[in-house]
Amino acid sequence: MIRPCFAMVVLAAAALGCDARVTPTRPAVNAIATVAAAASPSARRFLKGQLHAHTNGSGDSDTAPGEAAAWYADHGFDFVVFTDHNRVTEVGAPGGMLVLRGVELTQNLRSCEPAPELGDACLLHVNALFVTPSLGPLAFDPPSNLARVALYGRAVDRAIALGGIAQLNHPNFQHGADLEVLVVLAARGLTLVEIENKAVDSGNEGDARHASTEALWDAALLRGAHVLGTATDDAHHYGDAAATRARGETAYTGDRGFVLVRAEKTEAAIRAAIVVGDFYGSTGVELDRLDLSPEGVAVDVRASDAPATIEVIADGKVVATERGASLRFDPRRAPATYLRVRVIDAMGRKAFSQPLWLGP
Repeated sequence: MIRPCFAMVVLAAAALGCDARVTPTRPAVNAIATVAAAASPSARRFLKGQLHAHTNGSGDSDTAPGEAAAWYADHGFDFVVFTDHNRVTEVGAPGGMLVLRGVELTQNLRSCEPAPELGDACLLHVNALFVTPSLGPLAFDPPSNLARVALYGRAVDRAIALGGIAQLNHPNFQHGADLEVLVVLAARGLTLVEIENKAVDSGNEGDARHASTEALWDAALLRGAHVLGTATDDAHHYGDAAATRARGETAYTGDRGFVLVRAEKTEAAIRAAIVVGDFYGSTGVELDRLDLSPEGVAVDVRASDAPATIEVIADGKVVATERGASLRFDPRRAPATYLRVRVIDAMGRKAFSQPLWLGP
């Protein structure tokens, strides 16, 4: 995310073949429940991972890739995907941590449609995760279609063409993406959307005229969009954070939003688990157990994060709440299209599951 200097305009994108106004479809089976049950989730541990982080390869960070990788290793991460602007950053993995290839497909444009609100700009960003750079170009040609859905859509297409998983970044930053955009992109092949991008100006909470990112996600799920939610850092500053603040500048720091993925510690296993939603997002809360299936929901909060408020959300509404360290819930008690779990600790930190689809 190019925040410190909006003058770093990256005019973007390769031509779209169509406007991509597609009707969302849903799989015939609930992939998340099926895969999790078949793979005996309790036999695998959760890996702590980062899906959005920058180095000096982005131009708005002063931290070298090796230094940023070492910082994440020191903070207990099992893997990190560096996502520099329109550039794949290659760096060795320190201390057994996996460093995986990614790129932020950055489109910072002078105009787009609908036009930005007063004080906003057309800053439209999509991460391509686990990419193979040799499969295609990273940057874009100037756009022929300025519709936001088309601009985001070509980035989703590019992420997939690079062999990657597409993640819509910070939809509320500069109010880049609304509900219609998210629904259309989910049908086009978008896999992930950032629900908790922990950069200080991401606007996750929304305002009087804009829904929070979490409410946006629920609205999209109710519209039939099969898209999974992530928490990320979008970090730009590491060991230099204090010096950055001392200069009166905003520091975009790390270890504030991450994913916990239930997988073996290999790139292939992590990617497969993310695709089927066998992971949760967190801004600091960690879980010892998270099992969701049509037969039952089981949540155990790590002892150091308890007591916490554990909620079951069905079709966007809280249908069960437990204060403590554990929750057990029978999905048949709340017939719904989908349900998910949210955990909030005493400091306001969150963990949130992926949706379990139950109905037509």
